[in-house]
Amino acid sequence: MSIHLSRIQRALGLAALLLSPHAALAHDISDNYAGTPILTPPTLQLADLDVACPLPLDDHPSAWPSLGSPWTHPPVCESSADGTTKYCVYTNSRHGPRGWSIVTTPETAANSVWILNQALNGTTTKTRLPEPPAYKMVDVPGKGKGLVTTRKIRRYEEILVDHATLMVDIMFTTRVPAFLGYRLLHAAVNQLADAESVLALGQSNTLARDKIENILRTNAFNAKLGGAPHIALYPLVSRINHACKANAYTRFMPETLQVSIRAARDIAAGEEITISYIPVGAPTSERAKKLSTWGFSCQCSLCQAPAEEREASDKRLGEIQQLRDYAIRAFQAGRAYQALRFTRQVVNLLAPEELWPLYAEQYENMARIFYTLRDRANAEKYANMALELLAEQGHVPRADKREVERMFAKFEEEEGGRY
Repeated sequence: MSIHLSRIQRALGLAALLLSPHAALAHDISDNYAGTPILTPPTLQLADLDVACPLPLDDHPSAWPSLGSPWTHPPVCESSADGTTKYCVYTNSRHGPRGWSIVTTPETAANSVWILNQALNGTTTKTRLPEPPAYKMVDVPGKGKGLVTTRKIRRYEEILVDHATLMVDIMFTTRVPAFLGYRLLHAAVNQLADAESVLALGQSNTLARDKIENILRTNAFNAKLGGAPHIALYPLVSRINHACKANAYTRFMPETLQVSIRAARDIAAGEEITISYIPVGAPTSERAKKLSTWGFSCQCSLCQAPAEEREASDKRLGEIQQLRDYAIRAFQAGRAYQALRFTRQVVNLLAPEELWPLYAEQYENMARIFYTLRDRANAEKYANMALELLAEQGHVPRADKREVERMFAKFEEEEGGRY
């Protein structure tokens, strides 16, 4: 699922870091095998991080030390052009391997303190993988830097976990004048423990008028912080190159603002690790159009296959999308058995396209259909299949009876009036 935000507002220079659909947009983590069921309106997979928040952190440097704040630097602040909103740089240079800077409002900073405290206190779910890492950074011909495996990786195995190093409120990019906005962006990077990990990243955007802006346009992901849209920069993940038929996928960890990279299939030792910068399952022409925003044409095995193979793939992908649409309409029209038939046809088409992570979506759809038909046995069967696969992929912690009942409660709430 893509996040589509408003267009460029005024010529701010750094404005439209993410706002123009015609610029090189940041990657959307939710596009990478989000597993959203197709029979219900899609919901954003990046969970809101709203909590019962304390008072906003004081943004005045003289008052800052008395607050017991986890930030290691006094905030650097600027006001929006209309004077109604203040945006500040908050930094903890000890967070993670490189430090963490946020450009956001004092209110959002207050809402996010619990995340940082959780990380600093060692209560995160997972902050690092055992050494040595299963990857190394190398020069990839025609692509610049990239990551390759140092050993065989099993399908769905976690390859790496990366910390957010820089986060920027999206509204900041349209509300603060350019020269002041650039000042905050540079302060945010310069205060990091490892500023070079950001400054060394690629810059491929032709619209950017500042180095940090270019880095963000080229490498950032969409995310949420305190319930507000932000962009997030993960320097190590940014080194992973794109492939339309990628061998890995991203999993956002909202409780710690980390990103996990997992194998979508078995990966051989020495093979380059790739993720998809765009939603999976699009035909060749659509993929090429979306990728043009990054200024490159894909050279992956799918895009460079012989014409007849690409045409066959595009036909299957088109059929998958069409059948998914048919299933939605049939289900919404009360034709459950027809929706079930279309969904089973989708499942049969996934394997040739190696869309393994999308199976859970279809299994959950079938569980939903059988639930509405009051076929408890089959509903439980496919609910378990969906949850077991999601657990194996790392999206849910476990697959057990409680999770099945939670799924059924969701079905009851969403579909209760359908039968």
